[in-house]
Parts: sequence; C-alpha cells; structure tokens
Amino acid sequence: MELPDYGSADCVFCSIVVGNSEADWEARPSEDVRVACFHNRLKWARVMLLVTPTVHLTQSELWSSDVLTDAARLAVDMGDKHCGDEGYRLISNFGLQAHQSQSHGHIHVVSGTSLLIQNAVQKAELQVQNGLSVDEFEVDETPFSTQISPTETVSQREMWRSDRILDVSLAALETTRQYSPNGYRLISSFEPMSGPDLAGSNPAGLFVFGGGQLGLYV
Repeated sequence: MELPDYGSADCVFCSIVVGNSEADWEARPSEDVRVACFHNRLKWARVMLLVTPTVHLTQSELWSSDVLTDAARLAVDMGDKHCGDEGYRLISNFGLQAHQSQSHGHIHVVSGTSLLIQNAVQKAELQVQNGLSVDEFEVDETPFSTQISPTETVSQREMWRSDRILDVSLAALETTRQYSPNGYRLISSFEPMSGPDLAGSNPAGLFVFGGGQLGLYV
C-alpha cells in the first residue's frame, strides 16, 4: 500500500521545504516549527493547500506521531483563513488506490464540504473502545466506509485542534489494517461558518474511505 519511499534525497516536498524548489507559501518552515503550508499546484477547487511536516515522514508516520497535532492545528487555521464561509475538507490519501502521489506525509486543505459525507448512511456500529466509536457507513461509490469519532460531545474543530485527533487517527489506522490494507483515504468535512459559530462546529468525525479504487478527492 505504501508508495516507494526513497527518503529526503529524492523527495519533492523535502526539496520545497529546504528552498531548492519554489512554492507559494502560507506558513513557511523554520527551526522552531514542525509543519509548513504551501499552495497545491493543482487547481481542482477554489482553494487547495498542502500542510506537511518539515522533516521527511511518510503518511503513516505522520498520522501515528505527535507531529500530526501540529499539522492538524495548522490545517484548521488555513481552512478558517481561506474557506470559513464555504466550509472545507481535510484529506490524506494512502496508496495508489486513493490517488496518493507523494510519499512525504501531508494533509490536503480543500475548499467546500463533502457531499459524500453529507449523504452517508450509517449501517452498523463496529465497536466502541477507549472513548471512540467506530461506525460503518454506506457511501456512494466507496466500497468501504467507516467513521471514527469521540464518544464525548465535541465539534469537528475542537477535535482537530486538540490532542484527540491523534487518538482518532491511531484508531483509523488500526481499522484500515483490518478492513482496507491496500489503500484508503482519511477525510473530515468542516461545515461553513454560520453566524457566531465558526466553521467546523458540526460533530466531530474522521471518515475512512477504502476497499478499492477511489474517486478523486474533490
């Protein structure tokens, strides 16, 4: 499932981070930060940003380390800044079946909410463990879909801006090892700002889409 990883020497994102390749920066790398953000060269949505660690980590390494908490907070900050009025998605692709193209770990910040998630239908509760609920959903054109969410009442923004996101991500990775080992996508949708409520005031949940070739993530 993992893309071939040849380390930082041949990594496009590492080249960008150290300044050997150009980027349109939103949050520049520096010695005292572990993550950075630049604009994606793809233009499939109005806003497409990439939040990435400043050291070389694979997707799985990023999503199982505490660097994820820094990346998650920066991703929410960037989503709020650029997409608060229309909502946004935070996405990571794992493996060729999910259209991952860079081995260096990263989170996509993409404007607009997810219609797939909005139309998802819950099928079954797989388990409740360690304060997390894992529920199976039916999602159009997605062979396997689950949502991992805290059992306590918490918003999407609160989960992503706290250490809770690491607990949820570890549970998601464990779920994929059992049900979708050949590739998957992790995605959360942040509903638009509404009155005094900030974007992402909707209930927390990290969806896992997997089980076969997935459509593009926009």
